[in-house]
Amino acid sequence: MLDFYSISGEGIKKETRKGNWLAVSNPTEDEKEQLHNDYDLPKKFFSLGENYSNVSFFKKYQTEDKDPICLMLFINIESIDEPELLSSTVTIFLTSEVLITVSESPLIDEVLENYKSDITTKAGLILHTLQVINSHYLAFLRKQRETIEEISQGTSNGSNKTILEKTTHTEKNLVYIDNLLKEQRKTINHLLESSLVSSDRDLAIEIELQTKQATTSVQIYREMLGSISGLINSMMDNRLNQLMKFLNTASLLLALPTLIFSLWGINTGGLLWRDSEIGSIMVVLLALLISIVSGVYLFKKDYDA
Repeated sequence: MLDFYSISGEGIKKETRKGNWLAVSNPTEDEKEQLHNDYDLPKKFFSLGENYSNVSFFKKYQTEDKDPICLMLFINIESIDEPELLSSTVTIFLTSEVLITVSESPLIDEVLENYKSDITTKAGLILHTLQVINSHYLAFLRKQRETIEEISQGTSNGSNKTILEKTTHTEKNLVYIDNLLKEQRKTINHLLESSLVSSDRDLAIEIELQTKQATTSVQIYREMLGSISGLINSMMDNRLNQLMKFLNTASLLLALPTLIFSLWGINTGGLLWRDSEIGSIMVVLLALLISIVSGVYLFKKDYDA
């Protein structure tokens, strides 16, 4: 789908044909051929985002006719629940005459809904698009913070399978977002240092602060989650140690009556109560008494002292 717009000091106006901003979403082969002929674009330009979905990129080129062109790739997460499965690349092709964006329609709709009256230049459109992309990352990180708080509360009640699964899933998401942000921050820094956004320095500073906040937050949350994971591992080790202590104690208590019964089963003379009518009961009572005394002693003994 091709949507034509005009960007001027009066804002953004939608056009039926031509304009200085072309928003492309899921173009057909005929539309790709049309754009290739109209704007002399490489045919592979429209598949860059599909082939390199987790890569951010910024590069300025000088063409043979001395007209500079710029190619940018930015990574947008479309879902804060499954960012790895639902992320897309926004491809931007900028010339002196036209700005072409290749992205999912919801992103462009969100940019227009929030900033349509504020966009008066092509650089402003790029920066406001980045502002929306950064807001998606910050919303995702806020949700991860809430999840980390839930995990922290869960560990106070003891670790369980749900907490472990949630911890693993959150850690995986943070690792993925951390690498995306590191990659994208380099691209954004190149853009902000270029002359393309010289007329929108205030907005550029805000974009830079948003990007820095996102990269700093993800590092903090990863360290917080790492501390909680260490606590969960320690709790599991302690629980395993307690279980092994109980099992070893139980094994020892079961071994004592077995030993006594084995001794009284020796077919030789001299054993106590051998010829008594209540000898068997006395042996059982003796084994029971020794087991009770040993059990009380073992369970009260402090092995950490």
